[in-house]
Formats: sequence, structure tokens, C-alpha cells
Amino acid sequence: MARKRGNNEGCIYQRKDGRWCAQVSLSGRRITKYAKTQRECRDWVKQTLDKIEYGLTFDGTQITLERFMESWLTGKDISIRPSTARNYRRYSELYIQPVIGKMRLQNILPAHIRQLYLRMQAEGKGARTIQLVHVTLHCALKQAVKEGLIGHNPMDAVERPKVETQEFHIFTEEQARQFMTSAKGSRYEALFFLALTTSMRKGEILGLMWSDMDWEKGSLRVERQLQPVSYGGSALTPTKTKSGRRQIKLGKIGLTSLEAHRQRQEAQKALAGDRWKENGMIFTTSIGTYIDQTKVSREFKRILQGAGLPDIRFHDLRHTSISFLLGIGTPVNTVQRRAGHSKASVTTDIYGHVMTHSQDAAADNIEEIVTPLTNDLQ
Repeated sequence: MARKRGNNEGCIYQRKDGRWCAQVSLSGRRITKYAKTQRECRDWVKQTLDKIEYGLTFDGTQITLERFMESWLTGKDISIRPSTARNYRRYSELYIQPVIGKMRLQNILPAHIRQLYLRMQAEGKGARTIQLVHVTLHCALKQAVKEGLIGHNPMDAVERPKVETQEFHIFTEEQARQFMTSAKGSRYEALFFLALTTSMRKGEILGLMWSDMDWEKGSLRVERQLQPVSYGGSALTPTKTKSGRRQIKLGKIGLTSLEAHRQRQEAQKALAGDRWKENGMIFTTSIGTYIDQTKVSREFKRILQGAGLPDIRFHDLRHTSISFLLGIGTPVNTVQRRAGHSKASVTTDIYGHVMTHSQDAAADNIEEIVTPLTNDLQ
């Protein structure tokens, strides 16, 4: 017969049906585990007592991952960037909940997480998707530890999935000129020109205000971006990182393009009359409201198709811009700051192949400098 349990103690006994039963008392309440073998029960008791020592509460033994994730995601909706909260919810609903959502938090082991990743891999999910699921789970269970629902985070024992650098496609110089020729007259002409010359992200361009423009210095301040939100529409949010807040110098053509765009916007204001919603944005709809990003992408694709150009993504304009800068020998630190990368190493990791090509010109240039010297010595 099992002896009486003290607080935070465990016992093991065999039932009449042959199964083994393990029980642990926690805060005057009983936690029970049934298993086929005595050893399995012993292991469970040890693991549970260890979790209690690390701060496991009784509530933590009862709550499921699904229930906790819903509570956690609701809190995240108001504490982080809308796009990040939307992604957390998406990965939770699509990949995490269907597989391990019904499991109790305290029963989730590193092996369960690894099995989830293997299953996703077998279903053809990409490494980047699996990595984002990993990030979502790690953040959620880290919070569960803080709340005392579990003793430790099982994700700490799971290696972050490796992700190969994503391939991207860029314009050649001729294609870039052809694209801008075809974009002539488009309401987004200035937007496309900024994407190709400033290396800015789409959300950053759409988040620009006229107050960010310094006409005397010929520069733009990047301080925010326009992002879709889970409840519909768009919202302005700060740049994701400190390095994302930056100042970008414009050339004469860029300044002329923006001035022409400003004049067209003034004409739109006059035409819209009382329907115009003034918010100070550089790029707006015909009545001054935020632009739907999908409409920009749709217009981008229309121009590509009409010009017979390769079917690339809008984000590839940023890649094209950075690649052009590196290809003409712009210092990496300058490109890094212009692109808003946190470190120069990020730039070189992503665009190292472009820099390799630029070494051909460097080799020729250095030889031209040195060769006359060596010839004089012969």
C-alpha cells in the first residue's frame, strides 16, 4: 500500500489491473500518472519533482498548450508589433495546435518538439517555416516559465533549426532601366524609384511622412513602417530594430521625382475635397488614406508583365538596389547603414556573392596601379 504523501512528494503502486500508478502531491492536490511499467512511473515522479523544484504550480499541471497559447497570443496582440503578433498566431494555429495543442504544458518534452519538426519536414514545410515555429514556441513557453506554469522551458534543449540563405532574384542594370521606363506615369512611379535607389523595404517606404523629408540636405528619415494588422487594414509601427531607424541620402533625380509626386498629391487633394483624410503621408490613396500593400504588389506585377520582365517579388527591388551599390564598389559599412542592417556582417552574409564579382574589377584596378612600377624595375 502506498504511504501517505507529504507536500511535493511522490509515491508509486501497482493497480489490480496490472498497470502502475504514480502520484505526486502539490499544494495539497494530487497529480496522477498511469503507466505500463514501474520504471516509467519512477521517471515521471522524478521529472515532476524536478519541475516543482523549478517552480511548477498545480495550475501548470492542468493547463493545455492550446489554452495557454490562446491566452498568451491575446496578450501579445497589444504588446508587440501587429505583424509579429499576426505571425505568432498563424504559426500556432497552422502548425503547433493541430499536433501538440491538446497536450498539457507539464507533459511537453523536447522529444515532442523534435517530432513536430520532423513531421513538418515530412509534409514538405520549408526550413524557414520550421524555424519560425521554433521561435513562436520558445517565446510562448518562456512566458509559461515566468508565470510558474512549468518549471523550465523544454525548448532550451531543442536546437534551433538551421535555415539556408534564401535565394533572391534581381534585375540587371538594363532590366532596372526598362522597368522604370515602363513605370512612367504609374501612380507608384516615385515609390518604385525609391525602392530601387534607397534599398528601403516596402513597409518603410509606405510609412514615410513629408515631415521625414529634409529638402535642404536632400535626405529622408526612416522611423516607422506601415504594416497590415490582424483585425484588417494597416497601422504605422516603429522600425523593427534600432538600426532600422536611419537617414538616407537621395540623389537629384530622386528629389525631382518626389517633388513631382508631391505636386500630383496636391492635385489629388484638390480633387478629393472634403473626402481627403490628411495624415501627412508621402504615399497615399486618392483620398489620403493608407495604401494597401497588396495593391502596390499588384501594380508592380502588372508592369513586369507588360514589359516582359522576369517575375520577381517587390522585395527583390531592395535586393537589386543593395547589389547595385556593392557592385559599384560602395563601402560595405555605407551599404549596411543605408539598408538598415544591424551589422556589416549581415550585409556580407547575404550579398557576399555580389562582392565576389566586384573583386574582378578590384583585381584589374590594382594591377593597373602596380604594373608600371614593376615594368620600370625590369
